[in-house]
Amino acid sequence: MLFRSLDPAVAAAGRFRQLLRKHGIQTGAVGHGRAPADATALAQVNSKQLWRIVDTMDHTSDNFDAEMLLKDLGAERGLGGTSAAGATVVTQALRAAGIPLAGVRIVDGSGLSLLDRLSAQALAAILVTAWNDPSLHTVLWNALPVAGGPGTLQNRMLQPPAVGEVRAKTGTTDEASALSGYAGERYAFAVLQNGSPVSWDAARKAQDRFATALASAALGK
Repeated sequence: MLFRSLDPAVAAAGRFRQLLRKHGIQTGAVGHGRAPADATALAQVNSKQLWRIVDTMDHTSDNFDAEMLLKDLGAERGLGGTSAAGATVVTQALRAAGIPLAGVRIVDGSGLSLLDRLSAQALAAILVTAWNDPSLHTVLWNALPVAGGPGTLQNRMLQPPAVGEVRAKTGTTDEASALSGYAGERYAFAVLQNGSPVSWDAARKAQDRFATALASAALGK
């Protein structure tokens, strides 16, 4: 059974204590602390490689993983494992990469906050920057769902020229709908639609027509 905790370290220690007591082993209290230098490690769990996490996250549009990765960025930079800290790191990285940030506001990793703001210009610039960066190109390319393939585009753009050619990330809430990615190896695109309420069906049809037209141009058809 899976569960989530506001304090994973204490939750894990508490569960470990339960298991020990179940086998008749007495333990002390559970709490935060720092292990002594000569402490013996009993077990270690390694995370999946980051590119594998991103691959699964993008294909399934996993909001929880996206939120955790943002918090991890903040923790990795020593700013704290919070969404705000991670957002600071992301904003700094985007600015350093020359991404236009006018009107952009990052509040969380999932994109579900009504305070989030993005522009098509910023998203397109991110896609172009990643395309031209050897350290990011393959990771992002493989992580994006493919039209007609496994993931969030499995039932979209199922006919040529888009099927198998459009790679893109969806974004859907009650107030916004988006599709951003690549049409073949020629075009990067970003389509953002918002308003309350957004017609998901109409928005997706418009996005698919746009991406299909680009795929046709990319293939010279």
